[in-house]
Amino acid sequence: MKHNQFCFILILTIPLLLASACREGMDTHTVEPSPNTITTQKDSAVMVFVPAGDFLMGTSDADIELYKEIFPLRNISRFDNERPQRTVYVDAFYIDQLEVTNLQYKQFLTETGYEPKQYLDYPPHNIDDQPAVVLEWSDAAAYAEWAGKRLPTEAEWEKAARGTDGRIWPWGNVWDPTKLSGNDGTGLIDGYKLTAPVGQFPQGASPYGALDMAGNLWEWVSDWYKEDYYDSAPYMNPKGPETGDGHVLKGGSWAENLDFTRCANRFGGNPGSLIRGFRCAMDVSKQK
Repeated sequence: MKHNQFCFILILTIPLLLASACREGMDTHTVEPSPNTITTQKDSAVMVFVPAGDFLMGTSDADIELYKEIFPLRNISRFDNERPQRTVYVDAFYIDQLEVTNLQYKQFLTETGYEPKQYLDYPPHNIDDQPAVVLEWSDAAAYAEWAGKRLPTEAEWEKAARGTDGRIWPWGNVWDPTKLSGNDGTGLIDGYKLTAPVGQFPQGASPYGALDMAGNLWEWVSDWYKEDYYDSAPYMNPKGPETGDGHVLKGGSWAENLDFTRCANRFGGNPGSLIRGFRCAMDVSKQK
């Protein structure tokens, strides 16, 4: 069975390498990871700095043409909720370099007595350096408030993941399964059958130094999900619709393939969805 799955991955990856290599030459602008990091007092989380400014959010017509080659069996309408691609401005902010871990989440539970609606508190999911998993959106938001932070907006999350050049994955435009905890969950490529301990794939870092923004766990953001929100979203600091069908999830998980781990991919999850985690964001003014 594992042999068949591995063959499937190879078959899927070959056309992607050929197609995405054509776009590799477009990476003329590379943002170096920022040396500006902070460590928060409450949960001892390292946060990376994302500067204010414009970035490309969503999926372009050119991307769609590329995806027709990469994902020949996909219905192109599957990408409609990522369109149109547009220029978005976000203020400067900090974002956790890593997903919130069990060690951090259990500290929150101990100090507050909070009772999460869903939380896998048994091995191997509850190991300290593993990401806290199977959390409802409200459980993630409660932690963020306790830590003196907040959940990132969808726009903030996407800028932190892809930088300003519209890249497909955090590391660039060429698929590389060694740069994330993803694929089929068998551990054939990344060595982890389920989630990986946080920070195991530094080679898959985003332009600003955030890790695990592709794969490992779907991550909650603050925005409500609405499929056609991009049609009317504002240019400056979009925060999502006033209500919607669940909240937005970004980044894919350990069980996802190259499609769902793209930076632009967005999914509307109900509050009780599984294989979900999160990271926090913080306004720069909080540090002043």
